[in-house]
Amino acid sequence: MSSLRKKILYAFGLSNVAIFAIALTVYADLTLLRDQIVNSEKLRQFLSATQQMQNHEENLLLYQTPESRFQLGEQVDQMRKLFSQYRAFFYEVIGTTQTAKLDGLLTRYRDRIDELGAREATDNPVTVATLHDMSEGIWEIVHQISNEHHESLTQKAHLVSWILVITLTAVIIMGVISAVFISRQVVQPISALERQLDAVADGKANKLTLVSDNIEIQSFVQHFNNMLYKQRAQQSQIRHHEKAAALGMLVSGVAHELNNPLSNISTSVQLLMEDDSDAGLRHQWLAHVDSETERARRIVRRLLDSVRQPQQNLQTIRSSDLVNSAVLLIHRQIDPSILLHIDDVADTPVKVDRERMQQVFINLIRNAVAAGARNIWVFGESTTWADSSPEDIERVQGELSTVSTADEVMLFTIADDGPGIPEENLPHLFTPFFTTRKEGEGTGLGLYLVEEIIQEHDGCITVENRVAEGTQFLIWLPVSREEPA
Repeated sequence: MSSLRKKILYAFGLSNVAIFAIALTVYADLTLLRDQIVNSEKLRQFLSATQQMQNHEENLLLYQTPESRFQLGEQVDQMRKLFSQYRAFFYEVIGTTQTAKLDGLLTRYRDRIDELGAREATDNPVTVATLHDMSEGIWEIVHQISNEHHESLTQKAHLVSWILVITLTAVIIMGVISAVFISRQVVQPISALERQLDAVADGKANKLTLVSDNIEIQSFVQHFNNMLYKQRAQQSQIRHHEKAAALGMLVSGVAHELNNPLSNISTSVQLLMEDDSDAGLRHQWLAHVDSETERARRIVRRLLDSVRQPQQNLQTIRSSDLVNSAVLLIHRQIDPSILLHIDDVADTPVKVDRERMQQVFINLIRNAVAAGARNIWVFGESTTWADSSPEDIERVQGELSTVSTADEVMLFTIADDGPGIPEENLPHLFTPFFTTRKEGEGTGLGLYLVEEIIQEHDGCITVENRVAEGTQFLIWLPVSREEPA
């Protein structure tokens, strides 16, 4: 069983070795070049001294003055001193034989200068000629040193270049090997884990399988699978509790809503059974029984509508037509003294189930009327989520992700001048069976159904109190790119 940590450390160590090798090679090359620079400086000094010796020799041969002879002797002594200092360099460049020959020439050359000082040059023509010949011999050897050093320097420069190329090539090969090693031993197992995680997230797999013998990956797979097992167990318990809570809420709501009409029916039936004197009164009690029975039937129908999933009949219609058709259904059911204002609803197309969306507007207008509003306004404009999003996004219900990513949305506003909604009730308005009306006047399912319908259409809804007075509901629906039928 291997370890990712060890593999990464091995690759890191190999990279460090490669870096150290190239650093050592560069240091050795720089040291070699530095030595060559020092040798070049030595050669330059000796060449300069040789040229100065030839200049002093010409002055001696031309003028035959003691001063020129003295200067030539001083220059030769300087050359012999440099030769003594750089003897090892000369041995390396031209070998022992040529170095000894140069040493002998410099010594004899100095002796000839001393001979010239003992007698006149014109009395010693052989000595003057020999002096010139030895000078030429010295220059030839110095020129040979220069050529040999230049050739050696060129060869060493080529050697340094090849060493650098080979070292860099080796480092690149080691880098590629390290990259392939890391990819196979680290990256590929992690990529396989990512694919398995995506499969688990999409529901195509229920656990991870081992993709490598690395200790860390095996540990991760084991802990992740344990987490999935515990999470599924917790989700199962949560679903069980949610079902129990939903059933309890449903039973409580049904019992609460049906209690009043059933109680009234029971009372009316008892009165009918006890008193049969007045036919008109009996007719009135029977009418009351029929009314309460119809009320119980409506409650049951609303409960069924809240849990069933009706088949949608989606079609692309203009927003203005949608609002106008809903108003035609509701306007005769409200008091004529209540003013319904339909202001500036755009013709922007939306894809909806007409009957379901009409129910949204009807429920919201009925709620405004029941709350005591005298004026109700309905607006509709084409906008974007960025330009129309409310300050309190946490209160938005529905498919917020769909609306917020849509290029264009249709914003409907239903506002009224009623008393408004207490702030503590705003977060609970879309909760099933929550109502602020008196007992027996509402089921608490109207706004819950509104939110369900809006969510079915990939929209979202929120409610807020207006600045002056009243309440307004904001509805966002994605704009359809299809042409209305």
